[in-house]
Amino acid sequence: MQRKAVRMLYVLRALLAPFRSRSREWTAARRDATKSSASPFLIYVAVVLFLLLSILAVDLHRDELRALGLVGGAERINPVFMAP
Repeated sequence: MQRKAVRMLYVLRALLAPFRSRSREWTAARRDATKSSASPFLIYVAVVLFLLLSILAVDLHRDELRALGLVGGAERINPVFMAP
């Protein structure tokens, strides 16, 4: 049983070898990319645009989302659960 597990580890290591070499290249590229920084204003604009587009997408597909149960309908809230 132990030999099968050891052989399986070698097989998995051989199968994952190409991905490990790529990850080394990616980490080297990422190290070089961290030397430059993005503008905080650019990040803010990107986040605002993403939120606007997501709101528009939900509004556009509201009927489909309601059919899936992901968006609430026009049900009334029980007064027991409302604050005084």
